[in-house]
Order: sequence, then structure tokens, then C-alpha cells
Amino acid sequence: MKKITYLLSVSALFISGQFFAQENTISENGNVGLGTGSTAPTARLTVAGSTRIDSTLTVNDSVVMASNALVGEDLKVEGDLYLPNIAQLDGLNGETILASGENGITKKLAVGTLRDIIYSRNCDLAGGTVTSPTWANGPNKLFSECPQVLVGIGTSTPTRQLDVVGEAKVSSNLWAQGSISIGSDLNTFSKLSIVNTNRTAAIQSNTVGNTKPYQRLMYFEYDNADTKIMEVVNTATSRTPFLLQANGAMDIDNGTTTIFHLGTEGSLELRSGSLQTFKVETTGLIRGRRMKLDLDTWADYVFEPTYHLMPLSEVESFVKKEKHLPNVPSEQELKVDGADVMEMNKILMEKVEELTLYLIQQNKNTEVLKQQVEVLQAKLAELEKTQN
Repeated sequence: MKKITYLLSVSALFISGQFFAQENTISENGNVGLGTGSTAPTARLTVAGSTRIDSTLTVNDSVVMASNALVGEDLKVEGDLYLPNIAQLDGLNGETILASGENGITKKLAVGTLRDIIYSRNCDLAGGTVTSPTWANGPNKLFSECPQVLVGIGTSTPTRQLDVVGEAKVSSNLWAQGSISIGSDLNTFSKLSIVNTNRTAAIQSNTVGNTKPYQRLMYFEYDNADTKIMEVVNTATSRTPFLLQANGAMDIDNGTTTIFHLGTEGSLELRSGSLQTFKVETTGLIRGRRMKLDLDTWADYVFEPTYHLMPLSEVESFVKKEKHLPNVPSEQELKVDGADVMEMNKILMEKVEELTLYLIQQNKNTEVLKQQVEVLQAKLAELEKTQN
């Protein structure tokens, strides 16, 4: 009996040593179950109930949670955190999500609070220029409501709300509610300022290929009678090469003097230096120093042998009936249609040449009569001698 008792004691010590040693190993295919009762454990370690770990839990591979996970304090993830089975957040208001906070710490955040973060209004209105603005996201937009925010593309020191160093392309319309300046900063009165340095053209309008009627290369609108429709100023000479005003006045300057002036009352003046070369007064009077008119025909056809010179007797009958010379417009026609200066000069020359022919014919008749008179005078002298 003593031998049996001793053997049991040794066995108990051996078993106790196996359970309470620093390191205990289980066979390669063995599983351990805590609180599983008579149910065999299905994993290396199966715990039926709560588990408390007062120190560090190290998992060399992965952790799979079939149900809930509760973290009472901070959760630190040194690698990537994947949440592949979370459904799309839609129609959430009171629910919470995890979001990154200060110092990279993940915080629980209400969906309603997230909406305020997305549409952020982080502006220091009293602090001057915002050098590090917080950009906000919204549906189809990236924006900042801070009026001091300066955006630079191609530059780290923007001077405007949008400062682009380089080219910009707009595939649709470009709209400016304020002023547009091309090549220089806007001044106090400009609406469109274009500076063209070392270029052949500053403004080019092209309607080539446009088949629509009433094309306009340039169109202006105004409602102030004192408007200067177009004014071109030479800043080097302080002269105005071209000026068109709303009252109809227009001036053209050659850099020294005004060579063309159209007055508001319809007067017109052309000058060459200090010399007035042409002027149309408001009464319709035209003043000029010389005038040269181009022509296609002249009245020299009167001297052609085939020209029909109307006998003076027929001219007399025509004048008595029509009250004007043949082939000359009547007074009524000139009042209605006006006089073509070049055509009237040709008609007057025609009459002068006809008069010349009449005079030549009259001179011939006079010479015949003169000869006849001389013959009669000679016969009369001989008759007087015979009678004496």
C-alpha cells in the first residue's frame, strides 16, 4: 500500500510539473479548449467565454473576428488597415465612422460631423493672407471659401486668387464678371486691357468660313451720349491718331496734325500740315484747291464726220418747245436726280464744240457773202464811172 501511495505521489508531482512549468508544449496536431466542456476544441485555442490579456498580445499572422471586436483604449496600426466588407455609407446620420485626427490618431466620428469637415470653413479672416489654406471637397468640386487664398499653378508665390505661370486652355466659354487684362495689370478704368509686345497683331477677328449673314467683326454697345466709341492714343507723343465719338465726330491724326475731321453737324475737313486742302461746309458748300476727275469718254466725237449736227433752225424749234438745249438735262431732271459733274462737263463741252462748228459754218457763209459784196461793189464802181 505504501508503494502505491508513493507511486501516486510521484505521478502527481510529475503531472503538476507538466501543467505549471514555464513552457508547456502540445503535440503538433493537438488543440486546447477552455470552457468548451465536453465539446472538442476546433482550433489550436478555443475559448468559450471572455478572454483577458493583461500584457501584450502578439499575432504573427492574422486575426479573424467572426463577430464584434471591442477596443477599450487606443488601437495602433503600424501597417495598412483594410476594411473590405464595409458597405457604402448611404443615408447615414447618427452612425459613426473612423476618421484620421491629430497626430495620425484614428477617432470615432459622427457622419453629421464629417459633413462639416468636408465643407470646411477654416478661414482666418483677421489674419491676412492664408498661406496654407485647407482645401475642401464637395460633390464635383474642390474649393476654399477663404477670400485670402491665393492659388498658384507653376508658381509658389501667387499674387492673385488664381495665378497661372504658363499656358491655360479653356475648351468651352471663358467668362469674367469683372475686368480682363491681357499683358498687364488692370488700371482704374480698364475693362479690357491688351498689351502686345513684339507682336504683329494685338487683336484679330476672323470669320473666314462663316456663311451666316450679318457677320460682325467688332460690335459695340453704349447708352451714354458722351461715350468715346473708339480712342487710339500714342503714349510716346500724347497724340490721338484716331478718335470716334458717339455724337458722330471723328478725327484722324498723322502724329503732327489732324488731317481728317468729321464734325457732328456733317462738316468735313481735310488738311495737309497747316494747309486746308478740302472742306465741306454745313451749307453744302465744297471748298478745294484743285479737283481732277477721271473719265471714260469725252465730247470730241462731235468733230467726227459721222456726227449729226442739228441745223440751227431745228435747234430753234427744240428750244422753243422744250425750254432747254438738245441732249442737256432739264431743270426738273436736275432737281430730282442731281447733276453728275463729270457728265455735265462732257455735255457742256459737246455744246461748245457744236457752237464751234456752227461758227465755222457761219464764218464760211460770211466769207462767201463778203466775196459777193466785193464783186457787187466793184460793179457798182464801174457803173458810176460809166454814168459820169
